[in-house]
Amino acid sequence: MAIVSAPYLALGGWVAAARGPQALAAYLVSVCLLLWLLAMAARNWRALLLIQLPLLLLGAVFAAYTLLYGTPPGQFIAYVLATSSWAEFRGFLTIWQGMRWLLVALVVAVIYLLLALRCPPHPIASGRSARLRYGFLGAVLLLSAYAAASPAAFIDGIAANPPIGTALFIAGPLRQALAGVNGTAVARLRYGAARRGGEEVHILVVGESARRDSWSVYGYRRPTTPYLDKLQGEAVFFQHAVADANFTTGVVPILLTGMSPDHFDMRSISGNLVALAEEAGYSTAWLMNQDPHISLLIGVHADRMLYPPSISTLVSGHLPLDQSLLPELQREIERSGGPRFIGLHVIGSHWQYDLRYPAGFERFGSGNGLSYLSVLSQQPDQRVVDAYDNSVAYSDWFLGQVIELARKLAVPATVTYISDHGEDLYLLDGNAGHGTSSYTRHQFDIPALIWMNPAYRAAHADKVQAIERNASKLIRSHNLFYSLGDVMGIEWAGAAPAKSFASLQFVPDDSTPVIAGGNLVALPP
Repeated sequence: MAIVSAPYLALGGWVAAARGPQALAAYLVSVCLLLWLLAMAARNWRALLLIQLPLLLLGAVFAAYTLLYGTPPGQFIAYVLATSSWAEFRGFLTIWQGMRWLLVALVVAVIYLLLALRCPPHPIASGRSARLRYGFLGAVLLLSAYAAASPAAFIDGIAANPPIGTALFIAGPLRQALAGVNGTAVARLRYGAARRGGEEVHILVVGESARRDSWSVYGYRRPTTPYLDKLQGEAVFFQHAVADANFTTGVVPILLTGMSPDHFDMRSISGNLVALAEEAGYSTAWLMNQDPHISLLIGVHADRMLYPPSISTLVSGHLPLDQSLLPELQREIERSGGPRFIGLHVIGSHWQYDLRYPAGFERFGSGNGLSYLSVLSQQPDQRVVDAYDNSVAYSDWFLGQVIELARKLAVPATVTYISDHGEDLYLLDGNAGHGTSSYTRHQFDIPALIWMNPAYRAAHADKVQAIERNASKLIRSHNLFYSLGDVMGIEWAGAAPAKSFASLQFVPDDSTPVIAGGNLVALPP
């Protein structure tokens, strides 16, 4: 019984500390009732212990995850499982970490099975145990009444019970994640989109946590963007691009759907830029080195989807470098026949900054000794700025690789880059990070650019003229959806030239508020 009880005792301690006494009461009620039902089904101790074996293994996994990540299995692990292949699972089991856990599970299971088989098949219930049964039921009723006084705590407690929590996980987060992977999470409405013309290739790179004032192409004192610095005149750099929200899960839906911040509502999403391109006849690809649920929640479902290596990311604790997307990007660019739209959602300069670039990009000091807390601490630290600037230099190199791959195309081609939001650096701004109601304008001022090859410039001189004329105007996140649809030559009923920086009819939106920490606020000055 000590082996059976271990996961439940560990989870009970976690519930008491993290969720409080009422949640603990609900947890104990659920565990007691589950054991009661199993005992009634088994009728003798040996059978009960044998029934418990799969529950023991489930409980051990459930408890280990909960204690490691500070929460029962939910959305994060659901998307890891939904986007992982069987090959990746098998690969994980062949490395030492996976083999170690598998070996431990096998040893525990064998020891437990041998002990259970040695247990005599004595009946669990007898006439002499009636008083104990009534006492047990009375204690369960009292605990239930105490826990029910707080519905939220009651639910938290029950969800921490491994069998119940696993059932809730499968019916909720995992089901939702699988629907996202299959493209059925969002009820998609048709745009009525169409396009005339031949083969073209359009690439969108959605960056992460890039503040405009740290890019030398915009005047920063350090040479953080040497490749882009040399691209002046060949690419158009938007001088006043502003993020509509200071957190990724708010702004990426805005970027890809065109909804404005004052009408932001995830429940109203019925399409996105990838779906628009696909409907207009484009072959589509969406390549992610990011948390995939951000894209899947808004119904992104391209012809070819590339997810980050989920299991290895879970084990290592961080995403790989953005360059991991380049081989698949090259395959997509070289894919012949018909128009192609390729999206890349990268990790860019998200904290922890020193994990976002290889050692060869430590050009401005070292990030040695930094941690997650260092980045967010309210202390001036030059190492944080150095590491952030190194991540920008790596993003510059990465964009250079993307553009040089596109440069090989003879057909009209574009590469558009826009960051989701900016970033505060305490040494420079007196504030750190992004996503909260405490911010400076650097969380909203972002870099954005579009590179167009000679073939595109020749075929779409009117759009090039409009883009160059609008480069110094205010560009908002919600303009991207309409603008890229315009750049790609897509016609649809909802097209809005006044919202497209590729149109001479473009009108900057300087009145709509932005979202900071979940609240609408005025545009930062």
